[in-house]
Amino acid sequence: MTDRHPTSADRHAERGQQPCPEPAQDRPPAPADWRARLLAAVSPRPPSPPAPNRIDWPNYTGRPAVWWGDGTVAGAHCVVAVWEFAVYGGSFGEVDAATFAAAAEHAATTGLPLLSFLRSGGTRLQEGVAGLVGLPRAALAAMRLAEAGVPHLAVVDQPTTGGVWVTVASRADLRCAVAGATVGFAGPRVVTAVTGTALDGSSHTAESAFAAGHVDVVAQPDQVEAWLATALAAVTAKPAGSGDAGPTEGGVDDGTAVRRGWEQVQAARAPGRTTAGAALDALVPRGVELAGGDATVRARLGLLADATGTGVVAVALAATPGTAPGPAGFRLLERAAHLAGRLGLPLVTFVDTPGADPSPAAEAGGVAAAIGAAMGAVLACPSPTICVVVGEGGSGGALAAACVDVLLMAPDSYLTALAPEGAATTLRIPAERAADLGGLRPTDLRRLGFAEGVLGSGEPAALAAAVAATLGPLHGSDQGVRLSARRRKWSTGLPGRL
Repeated sequence: MTDRHPTSADRHAERGQQPCPEPAQDRPPAPADWRARLLAAVSPRPPSPPAPNRIDWPNYTGRPAVWWGDGTVAGAHCVVAVWEFAVYGGSFGEVDAATFAAAAEHAATTGLPLLSFLRSGGTRLQEGVAGLVGLPRAALAAMRLAEAGVPHLAVVDQPTTGGVWVTVASRADLRCAVAGATVGFAGPRVVTAVTGTALDGSSHTAESAFAAGHVDVVAQPDQVEAWLATALAAVTAKPAGSGDAGPTEGGVDDGTAVRRGWEQVQAARAPGRTTAGAALDALVPRGVELAGGDATVRARLGLLADATGTGVVAVALAATPGTAPGPAGFRLLERAAHLAGRLGLPLVTFVDTPGADPSPAAEAGGVAAAIGAAMGAVLACPSPTICVVVGEGGSGGALAAACVDVLLMAPDSYLTALAPEGAATTLRIPAERAADLGGLRPTDLRRLGFAEGVLGSGEPAALAAAVAATLGPLHGSDQGVRLSARRRKWSTGLPGRL
């Protein structure tokens, strides 16, 4: 939390709306943006066109919140990506993801450091999963920077939350947080809505992030330039003598009943349906459990239940319905993905969670960095990868296990940018309406091009059979072609719309 009282503009921007003008006589003078002088020598690239309204959200304009350019900052020639909070709360949509990816690619190609100036409430909820795809796209862009050996520095300003914190800020090489900024995976109002407990001000701040080791420094705005100058001098120093720097579907069916979005959410939460843990047991009945320190997530290395004798690494995230994995759970997912790749075994994930644990303890434990690392490991796994969303699929916590070659949806499942209650709090609409507008149903996800298929049955044996049938063609595919298809899938916009 911050000492600054939110203005009317802040409140509207936080919920993804343009601010309503206050009467001129009541409106205080707008404070100068402290970044303006620091970025005065940066030449912006032409702005991106608005994002398409794929899910037909009422009155949505798709205006981008991110711009990029290059120029001298703090004495060094850099590429910069800048978030504008006044535009839909700085929320990250598919066009914004493309903008950040373009900045990262230019930095990787030229060898110039990338500076990210962040002010964001998270994923652009008005775009549904089309906005959520920005997370793996940003993760891939960060991976491209790492592969090129190009440094990435992030200035974490008021606020920096959600997917932008996960895939941009927490993945940067060096991180500077502006004093008093709200910093964390979930915004404070979303935390209250999801957990029923209001934050006391000791969590989700720049200062608490620094105390937990998630940022390197907390600085006042007038101290940021000096920190950047020192950091850039260090990361750009070169030692003497160095140079300059289609997935195959198996066992899928679109014959699920058509429900409203809220009805689909209720079906995913209904007692008695197959759990992710039961699906894991049906797929790999015997094997070695991988320890992770989080009871909500299970991982097992073993053989498929069918007669093929195929080895597999399987993960249930989360194993029990309604539970929210924490940092240790996502570190277990990361370990499983690395293990599958190292052993040349397929990685299969079962998703059933309303989202990652947004509690102060999880925040202090590094849930954002753990989600980002797990997402990166799943995206980079050289083995075939399959995900089945068994029940609930909320936000980046679910998506970390779903950035795979083939994504399948069980009939009583959903996947969305934020669980309906959290989206309703952010957008200030009823949860039922948030679900109905969110494009979260299996058939919606298939039409948008987010999921490859919708399964006809959610019974454990049927899920295991569908996974086995899908693995066959993937095993026989060329690895280079498959990995290229995966990267293309998760680094470009969704092909469809509702």
